[in-house]
Amino acid sequence: MIENLKEKIGRIRKYYRENKIMPTYEELCLLFGFSSKNAAFKLVNKLVESGFVEKMDKGRLKPGPNLLGLPIYSSVQAGPPTAEEEILLDKVDLNDYLVQKPESTVMINVRGDSMIDAGIQEGDKVIVDREATPHLGNIVVAIVDGDYTVKYLDKTTDGKILLQPGNPKYSPILPQNELSIFGKVVGVVRKL
Repeated sequence: MIENLKEKIGRIRKYYRENKIMPTYEELCLLFGFSSKNAAFKLVNKLVESGFVEKMDKGRLKPGPNLLGLPIYSSVQAGPPTAEEEILLDKVDLNDYLVQKPESTVMINVRGDSMIDAGIQEGDKVIVDREATPHLGNIVVAIVDGDYTVKYLDKTTDGKILLQPGNPKYSPILPQNELSIFGKVVGVVRKL
């Protein structure tokens, strides 16, 4: 049975997600039952033209922006419903969207509700850039006397570092001994 291009893209996407690597030309032949590498080369050329695959050196392939990206549509009203035309603006890969520097970025699970007014809830995951320079008012992951916490970075009137919660039922933390900034929070991920 001959699959259409959309089905082939779906199978390549699944292969990539399961294996964390793009299939080789030989693996494409096995995946689609091609009897020659020429058919795999033709498929790859179609996928390159449509932005689903990019060619690297030595014949290796990498995902293109359209392979893993999610479609972004114009907008949706959060207030009263309005008539909006469904317009596809682009596709975005969430890794590219949330992570500017992969080599210095980590994801950390959040426990507790001390940052709920900042939009960070229990069970969320914060994206933390360990090399970003935090400024006053930024949300950071700090290490206070060996314990980790996520808070706003602030200063007292006399210039001491203060960690402010994003929930009025918690008190600010004025570190007594050791304080280091693990990293700056650059994003939050939540499953509904």
